Amino acid sequence: MIRRLVAAPAVAGAVLALCTGTALAQQAVDASGPITLQRVDPNENLVEELVVNARLPGPAWWKVSDADTTVYVLGVPAMVPSDTKADESVLRRRLDGANVLIMGQEADISVVRLIALAAGGRKMFVSEQPMRQTLPPDLRERLEARLTIMKRQPGAMDKTKPAFAGFLVANSQDGNVSISVGGVTDRIRQIARSSDLARRPRIQNLPNYSLAGAIKALATAPQPLQLLCLDAGLRQAENGEGGIKETARRWADGQVRDVVATDRGFQRCLNSTPSIARELRDGRDDAIRAIEAALKKPGKAVAVIELRSLLARDGVLDQLRAKGLKVSTPDE
Repeated sequence: MIRRLVAAPAVAGAVLALCTGTALAQQAVDASGPITLQRVDPNENLVEELVVNARLPGPAWWKVSDADTTVYVLGVPAMVPSDTKADESVLRRRLDGANVLIMGQEADISVVRLIALAAGGRKMFVSEQPMRQTLPPDLRERLEARLTIMKRQPGAMDKTKPAFAGFLVANSQDGNVSISVGGVTDRIRQIARSSDLARRPRIQNLPNYSLAGAIKALATAPQPLQLLCLDAGLRQAENGEGGIKETARRWADGQVRDVVATDRGFQRCLNSTPSIARELRDGRDDAIRAIEAALKKPGKAVAVIELRSLLARDGVLDQLRAKGLKVSTPDE
């Protein structure tokens, strides 16, 4: 899950969005060369029987339980606009009297670091030859078309490696960097602290990872991953801001199947980078441990976990179920 709002003039950037996948998104790489995406991206493959639409009003909830404790788990997509609205009645009811609210791993957006990266990142991502010369014809054509829409010259990014170009075009909005997501998780924390609740839960924030650091990790990515990231950024830009808002609306309505069927845009690039994937697995493991700890105290608890990490094969729910805990889907 991504938090904060960042804006920097004269630098390409925009709202992170989701879009349709292509053949480039079927592979990822490490230093040894191309490998299957499944081996890198911890959230690529989902457990089908866990992907269930909501029965109650609002977003979908899963439950993990033992003999005397239930942990209600809300899955939130990695990219949800800050102004997303959803029914809060179920959330409020479950927070009231909960022992703990577990807030899962998010991408921590440092305003200073992200602006510095957007302004000076090209120094780390300098291309040894004109970038467009390294691209397949279709990718070059799409990049040039996007630069035209951005009112920039076709060669404006020729000195930049493809991965960073993908980040820039994915975030291009009127010449500004504007990542406007994270309001949902901030709102959940706000409700948990509200005096409206008869008994407020303790809030446990699990460790985050740095978005700026994640993007920096792409500087040394080999060419296949560079191309994947440019493709992912272009697809995100081509889908536009309306795509992420529609996905957020479906999430708010509990339409889980539709949400996970939507491609993840530049997030797929990040998840396909080995060093970042390791951090995501660490976040998954932190969530599993936190939920297991919450089950040791009778009563109820609430956890908010990134949706694909929650539903992935070998993800949070899959591992908890394998440990013998009861996992209930939103239609139960």
